[in-house]
Formats: sequence, C-alpha cells, structure tokens
Amino acid sequence: MNPVNVNLLHASVLIGELAKYGARRAVISPGSRSAPLAVAAHSFPGLKTYTILDERSAAFFALGLSKADGKPVILICTSGTAAANYFPAVIEASRWGVLLVVLTADRPAALRQTGAPQTIDQTHLYGNFVRFFADVPEAKLDIERCRAVQSIAAEACAAATGSNPGPVHLNVPLDEPLAPIPESATEVKRLWTALRDEATERPAPRIETEPPEGAMRPVRQLVTESLCGLIVAGPGAASSFEEAEPIFHLARKLGWPLLADVVSGVRLFDEPVAPFYDFFLRTEELAALAPDVVLHLGGFPTSKMLAQYLDRHRAAQTFRIGRSFQAGDPLFREGMFIESSPAIFCRELAKRLGPSRDSLLLEPFQRASRLVSEELEHVTRESNDDCEALVTLAALNALKEEWNIVLASSLPVRYGDALFATQGRLHRVYGLRGVNGIDGTLSHAAGIATASGRPTLLVTGDLALVTI
Repeated sequence: MNPVNVNLLHASVLIGELAKYGARRAVISPGSRSAPLAVAAHSFPGLKTYTILDERSAAFFALGLSKADGKPVILICTSGTAAANYFPAVIEASRWGVLLVVLTADRPAALRQTGAPQTIDQTHLYGNFVRFFADVPEAKLDIERCRAVQSIAAEACAAATGSNPGPVHLNVPLDEPLAPIPESATEVKRLWTALRDEATERPAPRIETEPPEGAMRPVRQLVTESLCGLIVAGPGAASSFEEAEPIFHLARKLGWPLLADVVSGVRLFDEPVAPFYDFFLRTEELAALAPDVVLHLGGFPTSKMLAQYLDRHRAAQTFRIGRSFQAGDPLFREGMFIESSPAIFCRELAKRLGPSRDSLLLEPFQRASRLVSEELEHVTRESNDDCEALVTLAALNALKEEWNIVLASSLPVRYGDALFATQGRLHRVYGLRGVNGIDGTLSHAAGIATASGRPTLLVTGDLALVTI
C-alpha cells in the first residue's frame, strides 16, 4: 500500500512491524478515531482482518484466534469506553499467557483531562494485566519518529512472546485527518519508500526458559529417591501435542501416575495417565494414599477432589513448574516454584534420570481409573437418563479424531474433567480457565474454530451462551 497522509503512514509502520514479528490476524472494532489503524490493517498484505461490532466479543474472538494458532493477534478499537470493553479478555489473556496486541486509538494527548468528548486517560488502562505498555508518539512527518514507532512495536512483540508471554497494550493518539485523505503526499511517499527499503523480516520466536541447574539438582535427587511419586498436569500445562509428549514420556520413564486436567493438553495419552481421579479420589482408601513427591505442571486443577487431595497431602515435597503467570498457589503449599516451560522441564529432567521403579501410587490409581471407565461405559450404554452429565459425555464420546472441544466455565468444564477420557484421540480441549469466567464464551469458541480450521464443539450452559 502507499499511505496518503501522516496518520496512515504511522499506522502502516506500526501494523507492518507487528506483522514482521508474527502477527497474521487483526480483529477490528469499528470506530472513527481508529480509522487509520483499521485501514492500515485491512490494506496490509498477508494480514487477515475480522470486523466485529461489539468490543467485548471482538476481544474474546481474538483470544480464541491466538489460542488456536499460537501467534500474536492484533486487536484494534476506537477511543474512550471502547477500550474498557476489552478488559475482561485482556485479564483472561494475562492469566493464560495469550498473545494479544491491543491497539487503542486515542485523542491527542493535549485533550486528556479536558472533558473532551470520547476522551479518557487510556495510559496504563489495563494495569499489570499486560506485559508491556507504551504511549505511541503522535504522528509526524519525520523518519526518526517512524523509527521510534517501529522500535516500540518491536519491544511490545518481544514482551508478548518472551519467557512470560501475554497481552501488550499500545495506546495510539491520532489527530485529524483520520480518513485516508491525501495530505503532503510527496513527503509521505518518500518516508514510506525509505522505511520499506530498510525493512527486514524478523519474526520473534518465543523464548523458552530452561530450568536452572541449581533447581534441577534437588528435583533429581528427590525424584530418584521417591517411592510414591505423582505428576499433576494442570490447565495449560501443554498447548500442543509437541509440548505434551515430554510430559507423558517423563511419567512413563518414572512409572508415576499422571493426573491430567481435561484442559491440560496432556490427557490425550494412555497410561500412566489416570483420567477419572475426580471419581476415585472420593473413596477414602485411595484418597488416603499419600504421595511423597509431587510434580505439579501448569495451573491449578479444575477438579475440587484433586485440589482437596493435594491439600490433604501438603506434606509431600512439591515442585510447581510453569510460566510466571502460573506461579500462584491457592493451597499455599510449601515447596519450590520453577519458572520454565513444563515441556522443557520434563525433557531436561528425563535426561538426568536413570532407570526407575514404579511409584506405589501407579497400580492402585490405574486400576481405579479402569474400573470407573468400565462403570461409565455400562451406565451410558444401559441408562435412558438424559441428565446433563450423561448427555455431555455422549456428545464428547461421539466425536471423531482431531476436533476442538471448548468447555464453558462452571459445570461444562467440570463434567468434561470428571467424565471425559480423550486418550488415543487428538482432540484439543479448551476452556476459559485463566479467570474461570463465562464472558465471551461463544466468541472465544468462534475464534478457536476460525483459526484452527477444525470442527469445533462448544459445550456451554445457558448463561455462558448468552454472554456472547
């Protein structure tokens, strides 16, 4: 494209830099003030754009897009309360490490605190829920100003895709003219040509944090000495089959049971995964079996029974492994948090381990899981009951390989976690488990379906469905 005025030039520079760092999709909430950003995004080659009127729905749609393909997604809105409507999705993205680049158009900085229409203080609007914030310099016909915009965009992308991935926010003040009206066309074209000639493709891969050797030594020692080891894969432990494999292989090598949350990304494997723990941990005989070492990967489990089990046996040596946004622990267990990709941690630990004897928890947990599976098969085959739980299970079991399954918060995700064993089927299971809210459920699922191109089943309650 050839920008025709200074606003469109700066918007094109900004969008172009984000595209160099991997952004391939932009979701636009229409508005006048954001017109230069919208035009630049629509015109940029290779950037797919989606226009969604409602800002909250647009933000959750963008969340789903980024979750499904793992790339940064640009989110564009006008000034004022429009940006505030993105906040619920930004919070969810922050708690799940989703790559959103939020571009909020703004009035010129001189109008802040003046009572000007559609003007609020948008600086640091999302607080500590974003990994990076910048007020982009106002547009000016100057190549150094354009390079400053490029630098800010590059810094934002580095923050979004770094060792603590998540959303970033760029506030973009824009003055008239907002429409693509020719203005100083010769100078704009000269600057655009100069910047284009300098351009180089520089995708920013995610930085994968390897666990420090000092943290690996005590883990290796305690794991080697353990008699009753246990691996828990919480929500977000793996975002792909490639990330799930090292977790499964470590469990196999150790001979430890793997209790994998339905949205962990790890439940697709067979034994030692024991999927029906929400049932068998209700029996005192099994709930009393105490682990001596727990490797807890990813977020806090969906299952209340598993949470109670971990709390009951809090004396176990516990190592929690995940990104920094997964560091919190509502059980307040003692132990070490290791900031690392769970996949990398498991791969590195497996390299350091020799032959191992099976955990004493493996056989009773696997036997119990098989018994629950057999009983569920019998109940679903013989029962004429159309209760929510059995209908959910029947729908999930009817799916062929490689579906997306989106489980809404509250009962749907709990039914899925308790009842559904995905082993042997390459389904990808999603949920809004960052903050566990019901906002944007349908839009989130639509984004996942759109980006993945796979058939997608949404299991939702009535309230979650109408939040759009």
